Amino acid sequence: MGNSSKATALRVAQATFEGLAPLLIQHGIRSPEVEALLRAVCVHAAAKTQDKGRRPNVSRISVKAGVDRHTVAAILKESPNVDKAPTARRDVLSRVIDGWFSDPEYSDKGNPRDLDIRDPNSKGRSVWTLVQRYAPGVWPRLIVDELIRVDYVETLPTGQLRWRRAPSAKLVSKRSNRESSGELMRDAVRALFSDTARPAGRRVWRTAQSVEINEQDLPLVRKMLRERLNTMFAWITDELNSARWGRDNAKAKNRVRVGISGFTFEETLAKGAANEIATKDHSAKP
Repeated sequence: MGNSSKATALRVAQATFEGLAPLLIQHGIRSPEVEALLRAVCVHAAAKTQDKGRRPNVSRISVKAGVDRHTVAAILKESPNVDKAPTARRDVLSRVIDGWFSDPEYSDKGNPRDLDIRDPNSKGRSVWTLVQRYAPGVWPRLIVDELIRVDYVETLPTGQLRWRRAPSAKLVSKRSNRESSGELMRDAVRALFSDTARPAGRRVWRTAQSVEINEQDLPLVRKMLRERLNTMFAWITDELNSARWGRDNAKAKNRVRVGISGFTFEETLAKGAANEIATKDHSAKP
C-alpha cells in the first residue's frame, strides 16, 4: 500500500514538473534555483508535521525530507523566499547580470549600460569582457544567445545589447496573491493525487472538451468561457453557502474543507503540431 501510494505521488509530481518546466525555461529560471526552493519547501513541510510549540527536531526533519541536517538547520532559520536566491549556487547567467548592474565599468549608478558584443580579442567595455570577468570559462556567445532568448535584452540597430527588464524581475506572484496562488496549487495537486488513487468510476476531476481555434476567434472564445464559468460558479457558490451545511458550527470536532476551482488555459500551437491537447477547464476538489 505504501509503495503504491508513493508511486502515485511520484506520478503526480512528475505531471506537475512537466507542466512547470516549460514555463520556468521560458522565463529564464534554471534548475538549481528550483531545486533550492523545492528543498526549502520540503524541509519546512516536514517541520510542520511535528507537534506545535515544540522546537523542530533537525535530525528527524533531515530523515523525513532527505536533506543533510546542517542544511536543514540553515533552511529553518527563515521561511522559503523566492526573493532571496542562494548566493552559493547562482548560475552563470545570474552572475553576469549582477555584474552588469553592479560593476561601475558596465553600469551607471546601477543602470546597465548599452554594450557592444564584440569578440574574443575585445578589450574594454563589452558583453564579451563582461562575461569573461563574471563567468570565466563560459563561451560568451552562449550567454548572449540566452539573454536574447529569455527576452532580458534587446538588440539595437547599432548591434549593441540593451537591458530591457528591471533587475528584480522574476517569475513570482504579486505579494498580495502569493498565498492564494499557493493554496490553489496545493488544492489542485491534492485533487489530482486523490483522483489518481481512486477507481475510474469515482473520479472527481472533470475535464471539459478542448478545441483548436483560429487566433482571431480567441477574444470571443475567452469571453464565452469567462461568462459560462462565472454563471456556473455563482450557482455553486449559492449552494455551498447554504445554511444546511452548518457552516456556523465552528465547534464541530471533525471538519473538512471542500470546494471547486475552475480555470481555462491557452497554448500556442506550432505549425504541424498534433491536435491532441488535454485541456482541464474545471475541476472539483474534495
